[in-house]
Amino acid sequence: MDSRRITTIYEEFFGLKEMPFGTQPNPRFAFPSAEHQIAVAKMRYAADQKRGLALLMGKVGTGKTTIANQLQRTWGADDTKALAFLPSASVRTRSQFLRLVSEGFGITPVRTEGDNRKLIERFLLEQYQSGKHPVLLIDETQNLHADNIDVLSDLSNFQTAEDKLITIVMLAQDNFPNKLNRKEAFRSRIAVISNLDPLSFEDMCGMIAHRITTAGGEDVAKLFTEKALIEIYNTTQGIPRDVCVLCDAALVNAFVRAEKTITPKVVAQTLSEMRVGKAWPVKLAEKHEGTK
Repeated sequence: MDSRRITTIYEEFFGLKEMPFGTQPNPRFAFPSAEHQIAVAKMRYAADQKRGLALLMGKVGTGKTTIANQLQRTWGADDTKALAFLPSASVRTRSQFLRLVSEGFGITPVRTEGDNRKLIERFLLEQYQSGKHPVLLIDETQNLHADNIDVLSDLSNFQTAEDKLITIVMLAQDNFPNKLNRKEAFRSRIAVISNLDPLSFEDMCGMIAHRITTAGGEDVAKLFTEKALIEIYNTTQGIPRDVCVLCDAALVNAFVRAEKTITPKVVAQTLSEMRVGKAWPVKLAEKHEGTK
């Protein structure tokens, strides 16, 4: 049977209009958990107050890329901000990294590292004089080469007597501090730090319910028993991406068995099958909005 036909039957079987547990960021399915709201508020505060350096950390799958996309949309539509968004910054050399930053701000880069630095400084001054505050937003900052942490440090030095000329917002996995062991001066200048913890049980249930209703379904209790939700939470420990992977697999398992409700038995069967080829937490490649 055609895979698209299977998907349609899957959705019809559970009374859905689309699949609710995709793992790629989708603004319609984003759930404003308490953790996410706090993280977004802190990063927005850092930019609004021109605090220079801000860092959001979290385990794999906690939703940092979702927040990065949300901040991108927010600051991209803000007339008081000039935004450069780097979904990844894993280039090795300082020169390559400065070119990325230049291009992110819409500056045409030139050949030398020093000249690109001057172009960026000129751009920041021009934005300041026009009343706009530049924000450099970097996702997957844990992949940043050590030399390029020094570049960020240099950029954060651009300031007037009263204001920072740029705010650098970094989103990184929770191992990022290991890279800063020999960058104490940089670490000490990070003005705003937030940690994105896994969801509480209540927020996990809220996220599942939100995704089901967004996909055209009804009350979550019609699809998942409370004991099944407890099993899902105990397995995933509230990591949003893992919750989505497990819920989707459980729905598929229930569908092929013609069961309308996810019970602890269905969850156990799903885990038994998934553990043949998968380990928890589940690690999947992330995509940002506008990427393929």
